[in-house]
Amino acid sequence: MTDALLPVRQENKYFSSSVRKTVFRASMLAVLTLSVSACAARKISPDSIQSQPPATQSAQPNPSVPPAQNIQTIPDGPLFTGPAQSQTSQFPPTQANQLPPAPTSQQPLTPTNQQPPLQTAFSAPAAQRFTFASIPGWAEGDHAPVLLTLRDACPKISNRAADQSIGGLAFNGEPVFGRANDWRPICADAARTDTRLSKEFFEKWFEPVSINGAGEAEGSLFTAYFEPELRGSRVRGGPYQFPIYSKPADLRSGTPYFERSQIQRGALAGRGLELFWIDDPVEAFFLEIQGSGRVRLPDGQVARVGYAGKNGHAYTAIGKTLVDWNELPLEQVSAQSIKSWIRQNPQRRDELLASNKSYVFFEERPELAADPSLGPIGTFGIPLPAVRSIAIDRKSYPLGIPFWIDFQSPVGPMQRLVIALDTGGAIKGSGRADFFFGSGDGPGEAAGETRARGRLIALAPTSALRRVFRAGS
Repeated sequence: MTDALLPVRQENKYFSSSVRKTVFRASMLAVLTLSVSACAARKISPDSIQSQPPATQSAQPNPSVPPAQNIQTIPDGPLFTGPAQSQTSQFPPTQANQLPPAPTSQQPLTPTNQQPPLQTAFSAPAAQRFTFASIPGWAEGDHAPVLLTLRDACPKISNRAADQSIGGLAFNGEPVFGRANDWRPICADAARTDTRLSKEFFEKWFEPVSINGAGEAEGSLFTAYFEPELRGSRVRGGPYQFPIYSKPADLRSGTPYFERSQIQRGALAGRGLELFWIDDPVEAFFLEIQGSGRVRLPDGQVARVGYAGKNGHAYTAIGKTLVDWNELPLEQVSAQSIKSWIRQNPQRRDELLASNKSYVFFEERPELAADPSLGPIGTFGIPLPAVRSIAIDRKSYPLGIPFWIDFQSPVGPMQRLVIALDTGGAIKGSGRADFFFGSGDGPGEAAGETRARGRLIALAPTSALRRVFRAGS
């Protein structure tokens, strides 16, 4: 893939309700930087305090939840990371909201092999296999939306050399999520399977697997992101005074370019790079955090923009800046509290924004504007379905594979099958996922309030897991 198709982002969503503060305050104060949420199709850092990856040790199981049955563990030995080879605009309703909790898995094994692994993803890598019957909620779930999206993702997975890994972790040279020849029959069957038989399709070809405790009761950290809508114009005038820039021709990947403060002072002015003029510089800043968005024009038409590049400077969370300035307590930092502080301190707005030297450039996506129901383009290069897609760490998992997720969101339990189509700079390790809520204000509110522990269970081809387990015997 080209750099344009390999953007990453960090997250910027904080836990703000009093209940969530109580639950997470201890862990938030234990780590100086928090996990933050961002957008689809991006290579950017979000606005807030970046969190450390979740601990690799398994969470203590909930005593009220019975353990899952028929769990098998990959034998001792290092798991290696294999390099990846190269919907609606209205807030969708939540489904399957009243399902019982998913099972708690066993503790992962610690590898005994002391040979230094190459690009090891975890300090104690291990995996557990589940049966579908051991996952409450699976039988009642609606899996058809993921089967439909898998059809779109399949060409990017299966159209490789037959023995080429699709990416993610490997064990003793065997990729946990298979090679192209594992996926070819899966993709062929996906194309012809009636969506009414979606559950049977996934049970036929896949097995659930939890990497390093990610599928345990509180084993994974979930945040969320969305696609914002801004007010803007193609020409400067009236309230539209703040530019969104397209990628400069002299920008070179890996080479530091103008800092944000220089761009704010006009370093790019007069070069014809203004893609749109926005009425609010703070909303333009947060567009960079999400990495894609919609621009509503004065005539009512909506343009779509996506990530095109960045200036090569490290990201600094302005939420952390406000904490360092003693303007906000750590536990109160959120996108909403940051915006509120700026409204109350307009004279310090530019100073605060400039504390993040990183700057993101955009490109217009007319193919998305033609169909408002389409989500933004994720790292995998296809539109993100609302409430059915997540961002993951590609060192742990390949893009394009299904996952079963189970966590508590602000709009109710999220217990459903999703597909991994995106990545994120703060999405690190096997126990980390960023959930895409959709486009607009409703999804934005939900995404901003999402920070919860839950279960993240990947679906791997049965044929691949059989080889993996034989390799460890």
